[in-house]
Amino acid sequence: MQSLLASIVGAALFLIGCIHLYWLFGGRGGFSIAVPTKNNTESPLFIPGRFETAAVMFIFWAAAALLLMQAEIIPAVGPSWLPAFGGWALAVVFLLRAVGEFRAIGFFKKIRNTPFARVDSLFYSPLCLLLSCLTTWMMVIT
Repeated sequence: MQSLLASIVGAALFLIGCIHLYWLFGGRGGFSIAVPTKNNTESPLFIPGRFETAAVMFIFWAAAALLLMQAEIIPAVGPSWLPAFGGWALAVVFLLRAVGEFRAIGFFKKIRNTPFARVDSLFYSPLCLLLSCLTTWMMVIT
């Protein structure tokens, strides 16, 4: 069961990383709903550059690798405690992302009438909650 959960979450994280790779190389599909915008405007709260996009891509891929290491699907590299620590850290980070920062991101955001906010409420935040639950389940059955 642990291998299945790690494979599911790892595949999701890898695919999200691939979306960032697409944006890194100039793709724009889906980009307009990927960044929070100011209330009643199309103006983004921030504009990620190439470095930030590449960093997020590598973070998603590293997170996928940590989960696969924890489930012993791929060989572990680095300190022996790293896969377990990484798995628990991911579960917490995804839960915090689902809850949000109470302004523009997460279930408890105040800005709700933008394209990003609608997609965040319907897809991004529930996905983060699901990834947190699946990762926690995977870590508990270790």
